[in-house]
Amino acid sequence: MTAPITASTANPQPLISVYMPTYNRSQMMQRAVNSVLAQDYPNVELLIVDDCSQDDTWQVLNELYGQHPRIRLFRQEVGRGACAARNMAIKAAAGEFVTGLDDDDEFLPNRLSSMMAAYDDQYSCVCTSYFWDYGSVRKQLYPVGKVVRLPEVLDVHCLSNQALVRTSRMLAQGGFDETLAAFQDYDMWLRMVAAYGPALRLGEATYVVHVGHELGRITTSPKRLNAQAQFVEKHRPLMNERNLQNQAFYRQTMLQTPMTFSELLKQCRFGLVESKVRYYLKHRLQWFIRLRKELLAKGVKGIFKSK
Repeated sequence: MTAPITASTANPQPLISVYMPTYNRSQMMQRAVNSVLAQDYPNVELLIVDDCSQDDTWQVLNELYGQHPRIRLFRQEVGRGACAARNMAIKAAAGEFVTGLDDDDEFLPNRLSSMMAAYDDQYSCVCTSYFWDYGSVRKQLYPVGKVVRLPEVLDVHCLSNQALVRTSRMLAQGGFDETLAAFQDYDMWLRMVAAYGPALRLGEATYVVHVGHELGRITTSPKRLNAQAQFVEKHRPLMNERNLQNQAFYRQTMLQTPMTFSELLKQCRFGLVESKVRYYLKHRLQWFIRLRKELLAKGVKGIFKSK
């Protein structure tokens, strides 16, 4: 384990500590690590916490990065989950600022420099637009930069899963909530905005979420649904009727239950109109969506070809 890096006269920019939990991804995590090392921001340390992997992750980490001057390695002797791993790294961080990276994702080269250039203490944190990468197709989310205030965050998770924040603020908030089975990042940034003011979201996408390897993942599991209910209950004192209605709509999207036209009219009174109309049409036009998929996969002749 190497000693913490600090700012110096040779490197006067504030040190940014990047925390990265990893578990059983000895090959995939190398892409994430390389993306941190490729940053054009000069003063960075990477803290990797192995959450008691059962494969060769810990061995690979030590072989590849054990002597790297910008990387510090940690291991949880008992698997406690990603949030506990993040909190371990944040407590050990030497940087004035911290931000996170998941082991299956990656930074684009200007991520840290762009967030640091935009940082101002009037904002609780700085985040950016990001890409969902499906393997062959990339979709950009939240491509418009804006100042995001608490009422919007209470409506929907409109920031991102990672943000740049002062380490002292993260520690003052107790880090990530290890009791939540999901929505831990949403909970973290909501608490930051409630405590320190609006967040700044930059319109340039500098983070890539790789989801192609997770397309079979079930996101409507009872654990995830229970976590969403726990999240709403935790923040209910801050929520008004609009927020609660929009959280109910989000739960409906998780359950994938159709929305009637009368429900749509009622829900549109509480904002997020575009998302709600899109969801309504998605279920009303299932036949068209299925036909389009078949056309793309088989062509017109393939659809009508007798078996």
